[in-house]
Amino acid sequence: MRILVLSQYWTPENGVPQRRWSWLSKILVQAGHDVLVIAPPPHYERRLELQHWFSRKNIFGADEIETGESGEKILRSGFFPAGPSLTNRILNQASVAFSMLLMQATKRASIKHFDPDLVIGTVPALPTAMVTRIIAKQLRTPYIIDLRDAWPDLLKEKGDWNSGTGKRSVREIVLTKGPFQLMTALTGCAINYALRHADGIVTTSQDLTEHLEAEDRERCGAFVRPIRTVRNVFPPKSEFISSDKGQRRSSALNVLYAGTVGRAQKIDNAVKAVKIAQDRGYDINFRIVGDGATWHATKETIEAIGIDATIEHRVPAKDLQNIYEWADTALVHLTNWEPLNRTVPSKTYELMSLGVHTTAVVQGEAARLVEELGAGVVVPPENPEALANAWAMLIDDRSKLTVSPSGREWVIEQRDGVVPEAFLNIIDRVNEQKRSAPSSRTLKSIQPGSKIRK
Repeated sequence: MRILVLSQYWTPENGVPQRRWSWLSKILVQAGHDVLVIAPPPHYERRLELQHWFSRKNIFGADEIETGESGEKILRSGFFPAGPSLTNRILNQASVAFSMLLMQATKRASIKHFDPDLVIGTVPALPTAMVTRIIAKQLRTPYIIDLRDAWPDLLKEKGDWNSGTGKRSVREIVLTKGPFQLMTALTGCAINYALRHADGIVTTSQDLTEHLEAEDRERCGAFVRPIRTVRNVFPPKSEFISSDKGQRRSSALNVLYAGTVGRAQKIDNAVKAVKIAQDRGYDINFRIVGDGATWHATKETIEAIGIDATIEHRVPAKDLQNIYEWADTALVHLTNWEPLNRTVPSKTYELMSLGVHTTAVVQGEAARLVEELGAGVVVPPENPEALANAWAMLIDDRSKLTVSPSGREWVIEQRDGVVPEAFLNIIDRVNEQKRSAPSSRTLKSIQPGSKIRK
């Protein structure tokens, strides 16, 4: 098949969406499919001044087609420079979405020559869902939405999005009183419309798959389109395997958080837990490595309460090996928003594949995976007292830092067999439906997805 992928994130940037789709593109290409991607050039990881951004290519998109590292072809869209604030990110995502739509006219020859059989849109960014629907309709092709998180349900938590970012600007205060609420309501309606009309949906957790299947049953009385779980078990950047920290003799506990310091993580909960443990006389060395919207607020909290902790910006993937070896346990951390119960952070899989003990401040499927696979200890979100108790327990009995090999074995099984099979299966199913019922995509059947495999 010829598959057109719409994404607001792509290599050579090194984020979770980029690494996920570099891996999935390779799976598609190796299976014999042709892949054309429309995505903006790398710009999320660098600060771009307006005078350096302003050019025809950055506004309207590039004319030339690149070849990606997985064998995919890439047509770069236009964009507006990104930033950490909500308003700046909204403007950035909207600009990319508009450019993608505009390219259907300005780059029509390239897209028509490719003649896609299927369109796949990756979410987030949220506008991509509706853009995928519009472009697929223009091209008269089926489409699949790659739903990485529990959208649009996460929009219900919008009132708490900025609670961890510190003092808000006057602009944000004014915009959230009316325009932001209207925009999120319209966005929710648009995403729901795109999801309900999608020919297939890809998720990153089994709980989210089952949640969407239940919604389909409630709305239609039966499964009406394929929904598949395609976990974020993409290969790590190194072959590093952690040593057994249960054998390390020390009275201190080295705790690492390496990941996004963002709104959904609320790392200040962990900072408070370190303070509680240290006040009890436990020696906790807490290290945060990453970037995100709450980075500066977290740094200010660390300095204000005076704990033994460090926070630094993101480092190259190759440098994480020494950091992981330093850590006795690594945090996977989410706040207590209900939709996050249907989310499994990709860091969970990375830590299991590297054999690093995990302190999982999560609920739902992510918590079950860590517990069932013996990958670490689980603590409920937004409970710093419970988190401090968990770390004190690990100091008192370091044998609990020894992890089971089951986690690594399970991730390898998912990466090499289960996930590629599920991903290619939904591609084939949607293609079969197109051939068998080209004029009607509303009456379809599917067998329920399988449970978590161990």
